[in-house]
Amino acid sequence: MTVEQYSFNKRVENLIKSYFNDSEHICYELDLHKINIQLIDKNNLDSATLELKKNENNFQVYFWDGYSQSEVIEVKTEKDAVKTLKRFMKKLIKILNR
Repeated sequence: MTVEQYSFNKRVENLIKSYFNDSEHICYELDLHKINIQLIDKNNLDSATLELKKNENNFQVYFWDGYSQSEVIEVKTEKDAVKTLKRFMKKLIKILNR
């Protein structure tokens, strides 16, 4: 029996589903070079977003909390990219629960 390895995007999609449990307040898009997660907030047109861009040599993770905090993190490996996404997904959950 062989175990199929998940692609990076599939692992991230599974993380999104586990963290947000198909919440109607989250929308996300995944493609080959970019992952975008956005909170849907009718009261804030510039709502919180989490974005990952894959480059040839690294991953760039952008986080905006919808109010005043913006962070950009650059990592080299998929493992570190997933770790960083998890950290910011936890922040998105806190924003959702406000």
